[in-house]
Amino acid sequence: LREDILELWETGKIPTKAILVVSHNIEEAVMMADRVLVFASDPGRVRDELPVTLSRPREVESSEVRGLIDKVYGLMTAGAMRMGRITDKGVKLGLGDRLPDVEIARMEGILELLVEEPFLGRADLPKLAEETELSDHELLDVSIALNLLGFALLDHGDIILTPLGKQYVLAGNAERKQIFAQQLQENVPLVAYIRHGLVQDPSGDLHEDLFLKLLRFSLDEADATSALRVAIEWGRYADLFEYNFNTGILNMPKDEETATE
Repeated sequence: LREDILELWETGKIPTKAILVVSHNIEEAVMMADRVLVFASDPGRVRDELPVTLSRPREVESSEVRGLIDKVYGLMTAGAMRMGRITDKGVKLGLGDRLPDVEIARMEGILELLVEEPFLGRADLPKLAEETELSDHELLDVSIALNLLGFALLDHGDIILTPLGKQYVLAGNAERKQIFAQQLQENVPLVAYIRHGLVQDPSGDLHEDLFLKLLRFSLDEADATSALRVAIEWGRYADLFEYNFNTGILNMPKDEETATE
């Protein structure tokens, strides 16, 4: 499809002065476009613009194309929480913010890959995308999640393993859960809010609708449902609470309930 569109454009077979292509593929955008626009949400707007002055046809493995792909990755990661310069403290996530929809296993897989050669703690995101065969969207979500939890930093299109991230990789399963639980409660307000509510409630259990109602004040239905689902998945892994998929009830872990009786 990319070649077909470019052929129509370059041969003048279509009576148009411009073409707008929406893509989630960074390489595709750089290979096709004269201008790459990076969009942001809440509110929807153009956050960055990158002119592409390379002549066509473009060689995907050329240093010029790879450099532009790096720049787009850098632009896309620069606006996320805790991104930018390595020394930045970053902005804390809010209670009603979206959460990156990333499974624990995928986060752990990227961390374990970062520790090993050839990356040894630092990877160029485009190269990491090639190594993992993840889409740009999937890799960016994983990177944002790892950054949010303090396991990695993002700097101009690179992902950098933090000391805590390395500690997590080298830890056993029990220690991993402890580290994950601590980072969740410090950095993901929704998880901390659920946990606090369960601790304070005399029954030790609460229905998910209570939290969905809260999230709907700042998110639409789909994003609210996704944020709660991710929070529940991460919190269950860290043994911060349990969840009944049939009833929608969240409750304290059984061993903690027994310890408090």
